[in-house]
Amino acid sequence: MTQVPQPLLLTVKEVAKLLRIHRPKVYDLIKAGTIDGFKLGSDWRVKRESVEKLIGDIPEDFFASSKSGAKKLASANLAQVKLAS
Repeated sequence: MTQVPQPLLLTVKEVAKLLRIHRPKVYDLIKAGTIDGFKLGSDWRVKRESVEKLIGDIPEDFFASSKSGAKKLASANLAQVKLAS
């Protein structure tokens, strides 16, 4: 399996998907200093490493593609829940 390089910066939308929260909450986390984010033009970017400090390593397949990455992440989480049951 080829390894997809993980970006250093994440969009607010990507962080929201990872944390399974709404985008306004991501802005709250940035404002509170929980995660490191900064404005780049009119867009916000979040340092991947600050998110990983909060939740641990981001699964490699999350960045495989924007659509299938989220589905794979959800499938992996579901599989873990079934194994834990």
